[in-house]
Amino acid sequence: MRRSLLSPRRLLPIAVSAVIVVLALRFLTSATHGLHVADVLRALHEIPLTEVVTGAILVVVLYSALATYEAIVARYLGGPVSSRRAAMGGVLAASIGHALGLGTVSGGAIRYRIYAAAGMRPLAVGKMILLAAIPYPGGLGLLLAISLLVQSEAAAPILHTSSELARGIGLALVVLHIAYVTLVLRRRQPLMFGRYLVTLPPPRLTAVQYCVGVIEVCSAASILYVLLPTEAGLPFSVFIGVYVLSILAGLASSVPAGFGVFDATLIGLLPHAPQAELWAAVIVYRMLLELAPLVCASLVFAAYEVWWRLPAQRARVAALRAAARDADD
Repeated sequence: MRRSLLSPRRLLPIAVSAVIVVLALRFLTSATHGLHVADVLRALHEIPLTEVVTGAILVVVLYSALATYEAIVARYLGGPVSSRRAAMGGVLAASIGHALGLGTVSGGAIRYRIYAAAGMRPLAVGKMILLAAIPYPGGLGLLLAISLLVQSEAAAPILHTSSELARGIGLALVVLHIAYVTLVLRRRQPLMFGRYLVTLPPPRLTAVQYCVGVIEVCSAASILYVLLPTEAGLPFSVFIGVYVLSILAGLASSVPAGFGVFDATLIGLLPHAPQAELWAAVIVYRMLLELAPLVCASLVFAAYEVWWRLPAQRARVAALRAAARDADD
């Protein structure tokens, strides 16, 4: 047992996360040297209200896309979960899961709590969790590929690399996405990964996943983009690549919401932007995209827990589970 717990395969992800966090903290320490809280507060006060309102609208667009996608997945699986319950489950899982970190695990626990109460079997909940996890990385990879291909000349100095390498990475990512879509179109049998069988989503659902992933990433990036100081001077097609790389660094660190790591990477890739204004933009971005949805989702989930424990609802859940068992038999 000790040998398995200390195996290189288990320790490597922990070591990588620790290195990323340490490097991010070191950079943040140097990046914030000479930065005064008063300057950041002044920059926060100077952010126009119209930009904050625009960011709030983009948050609504983002979560509306996630809610719609979750409802589509519920209909695709054909289970007992209604579209309205699925939409609520998707929004709560995304809001709370992203803030707590390990979104698939923490968000999956919320989905299981909500969907199992509707009579959905554990295997079907697992499929919901898996399908819900696909759009975001798909959107990240596709947008990064497009950004590196279309704006390789502008992206190269920001990424401290050559335009040829940036273009090559973008092309490699495009090839990977084309290969995946080709596999979805041609493969009808499940894929075997060791002892596990994985069924690929159908082409229509794959198209929906890419659309939702692009909307999710573009909406989140746009929130920060509209808040950036004008001195940043980046077209959105270049900024989306910077944003995706910052997100990937945060995800690799396994820190909840990439806190500190995302910020350090973003600031490192935008060295010419005014530091106080950039920090103010990141703070408002996190408040709009993470803090506000987390607070709202926590309140809604708490209200749901109270409602679920009412005697009438407990009886209804018991009846749904009995009906599901009869259907399986």
